Amino acid sequence: MAFKEVMMADHMNLQDVYENLLQRNLPAAMEAMQIFLSVRPNGADIEMLNGIRNDFQLMTDYWARGYKDPQAEALYDNLLKRMYAFYIHESIVYEVNNSSLLISIYNRTQPVVGSQSIAELQKELEGFVSDVAMLEFEHEHKRRDKQKELFQWHHELMNCWFDYMIISPVWSAEQAEDMQRLLLSPTVDINDQQVLISGISIAAVNHFDVYKLKVLVNVYQQSTDETVRQRALVGWVLSVSDEILPVLYKEEVDKIHKMLEKKEVCEELTALQQQIYLCMNAEKDNQTIQKEILPGLLNNSNFKVTRNGIEEVEDDPMEDILHPDAEERRMEELEENYRRMQSMQKQGSDIYFGGFSQMKRFTFFKDAMNWFVPFYMEHPGIAEIVDQFHTNRFLQLMMHMGPFCNSDKYSFILGFSQVVDKMPKEVMKMLEMGEASIENTFSEEMKTAAFIRRTYLQDLYRFYRLFSFKGLFRNPFEQDVSLFFANPVFSHTHLEPYMIEMASMMMKRKLIKEAAAVLDNVGEDRRNLRFYLMTGYLAQNYNYKFRFSRYPDLDSFSKALESDPENAQALNGLAKMYFGIKKYAEALNYYEKLLEIYPAKKSYMLNHAVCLTKLKRYDDALKELFLLNYEQPDEKRVIKVLAWTLTCDGKYDQAIKFYSQLLSEKADAEDLLNYGYCLWFSGNVKDASDCFHSYLKETGEKKEVILDIERELIREKEITPTEQQMMLYIL
Repeated sequence: MAFKEVMMADHMNLQDVYENLLQRNLPAAMEAMQIFLSVRPNGADIEMLNGIRNDFQLMTDYWARGYKDPQAEALYDNLLKRMYAFYIHESIVYEVNNSSLLISIYNRTQPVVGSQSIAELQKELEGFVSDVAMLEFEHEHKRRDKQKELFQWHHELMNCWFDYMIISPVWSAEQAEDMQRLLLSPTVDINDQQVLISGISIAAVNHFDVYKLKVLVNVYQQSTDETVRQRALVGWVLSVSDEILPVLYKEEVDKIHKMLEKKEVCEELTALQQQIYLCMNAEKDNQTIQKEILPGLLNNSNFKVTRNGIEEVEDDPMEDILHPDAEERRMEELEENYRRMQSMQKQGSDIYFGGFSQMKRFTFFKDAMNWFVPFYMEHPGIAEIVDQFHTNRFLQLMMHMGPFCNSDKYSFILGFSQVVDKMPKEVMKMLEMGEASIENTFSEEMKTAAFIRRTYLQDLYRFYRLFSFKGLFRNPFEQDVSLFFANPVFSHTHLEPYMIEMASMMMKRKLIKEAAAVLDNVGEDRRNLRFYLMTGYLAQNYNYKFRFSRYPDLDSFSKALESDPENAQALNGLAKMYFGIKKYAEALNYYEKLLEIYPAKKSYMLNHAVCLTKLKRYDDALKELFLLNYEQPDEKRVIKVLAWTLTCDGKYDQAIKFYSQLLSEKADAEDLLNYGYCLWFSGNVKDASDCFHSYLKETGEKKEVILDIERELIREKEITPTEQQMMLYIL
């Protein structure tokens, strides 16, 4: 068996364990794990599996002897959870053994983490805070060296624990309590708490762990620091996408439901869902900036980018004479493009992704942790650059006031160090003095929860999109995770009214599939008029099927009419539905109701006339159509229906006049076909065949379609089978 095939078989065996756990089928899960372990026997692993099997055997023997154990369900639940923890352990070991990066992480972190508990880590981090404070009492000539040494040691410690987090197995209750205590401690640096939360989140998204979820939820609810809260929020929301959660941990689902009784939590989740989709739109936004905005900014600036760096463009002395208003126009265009970019950013667009995505190739970003470290000038990865440019006012302002995510700030300072030598002296002087700094327009916004959450999401998106080993991690920006409003965990909660609003927003942004998934997660109790109008629309126009009905367009629009009997969208939806299934009498009935409410609505009048034509009530249809044609003599849709109704009614001379009017401009394929029928029914076979030829050439369809489309009408017009075959022959 080839190596690749062995790998695939192993993965399938592990997947079988998981699938059986989803079905709460412990015997089958144990059997699948036995098969997996048979390929790679390990005494400790086999002993663990046997421990679960023996406990289940004892439970089964007790039951088989006729005893009814009131704790049987709880015991079985516990065995399933033990089996799930074992499955996660084996999955991580398997992944580590098959990845050079993960093996190196394991080998590097084990000596440190293996000998240090989370409680001991907390003491180390609290000591770091004290040591930093004590630096103030050092002599100036010693302080800088001691600071570098201290921050280097601290960075290595945090990097080790971050890497450990992302490959950590299921935690114990004690580990969770210790980590929660650390993350809520006021004596631990907030930056360290944020980094650890990111590591926990990556691990929980990769392999669901109920104890990591508990920690993230509790930190979100209890932390007094907004940056910590928002990272914890993003982490727990993205980690609940695993299907195992409601199967094995219903008590945690109940806690989430309880939390969602708070309006502010629902509002934050709604904002988060919107921000995730804006974040995922980064590449599309970048194309807009590259194609529509940047050319205007560059063309109207006084600098140009050359192979030797940035050069200032000298003013043309003739420009003021030949085009005295050119400078003013340039400034207006420059300001307009700048305002447009600012507007995109205020609406939540990730306008910096395109530029900074090219600057994530520095060795700095080879460490996964560096994508998530809150920006600080003492970071060992940029310390030398900071020493070199510590007097640069522009750089200081950009790092403290720039509306960038943390990883982009690191990219900026690393990139700045590489291009600074190629900048004109005039530009460097401006930067040193801070004259070219950005406007302080974001200082207040940067303190808000929305801004903190958005920039963190941008860091996450960059990591999962650009990290060189991104394939090792489950990407939370894929729909099954990112669209958490469609997650059944949030169904039947106080979040449901917000789901309907979210679906509406998604439909406006043409996120049709996503809107349908969100609506399908709304429970019956909260399905209102708006819900039924949207589901009816999606079912009718995009053929979406919903769990609540086999016939969602019929049921949705009917339910909508129960709430609002005169709702035009619902009446029109039902009319279109019945017309589509050729129940023209029912469709006519709904168009009549619409015309009672909106008697002057031309589109309803026209559709009403079409139904009359389909029902062969030609005289009634023609009365309405001639009236519409009189009021709108150039309306093509009216002329099309009128010409066809005249054809069906055998008034060919009148029909031909209207077809001549239609075909006097660019010929429409449908008009060519219908005109061909009119000519054929009137006895003009040659011209009819010419029309049919033109139709077939334009559409590429087979000639048999000429008979198939209007077979019943052809029969009514007494075109014999022989004549039909002769028409096909000459075509």
